[in-house]
Amino acid sequence: MLKKNTTRIKSIRYLTGFILFVSLLSGCFLKESFHSEKIAYLGPPGSFTHLAAKKKFSSQTLVFQNSIEDCFISVHSASVEKAIVPLKNSIGGIVIPTDKALKEFSDIWVEDSLELPISQNLMIAPGTANIKKIYSHPQALKQSRHFIDSLYPDIPRIEYSSTSAAAKWVSEHPEEQGAAIANTEAATLYRLKIIYTDIQDDKNNKTKFIIISKKHKKLQ
Repeated sequence: MLKKNTTRIKSIRYLTGFILFVSLLSGCFLKESFHSEKIAYLGPPGSFTHLAAKKKFSSQTLVFQNSIEDCFISVHSASVEKAIVPLKNSIGGIVIPTDKALKEFSDIWVEDSLELPISQNLMIAPGTANIKKIYSHPQALKQSRHFIDSLYPDIPRIEYSSTSAAAKWVSEHPEEQGAAIANTEAATLYRLKIIYTDIQDDKNNKTKFIIISKKHKKLQ
């Protein structure tokens, strides 16, 4: 009887150890399988680059940066695995900060790209009576130049690091009576009222975004 009990105890210990080993192994496997890369993008949330990042990296961790240069720096320093930034717009042309950074950061390569349709909208904080300034990214101001010239020829245009940053600022400073040019997601996110839609000069407006990293060969 004692021999049988001893054998049974050993069997239970062996089985327990085996289950623990399998559990640890499974945990390691799952952790590796569901590892989420960090992807930087020109933000804050609600920018066109954010929309592109969500489309391209739906299951990854997205980290916003305040400038295109900061996106490159985050890849260079390895604080993120990749970054997505705008390269060229069909109306506004080359995005100068991106072009400049590509030449300055010799260890960073373009591994992929995607193109998105771009719809610009003019938005204000609720209660704004008279627009005194228009805020947006330089590209958005270029893309909407004819519209602004026709309706607001004498209104100062203030360049911002991104369309979403401009929308956020207008939302936080309603007393300034400003307007922002951005997308509909930014309007929703920052609780702004869209007063004109699709104000870009070309209805077929598109922007090419590039994905940069230190791990892949540069596209030709």
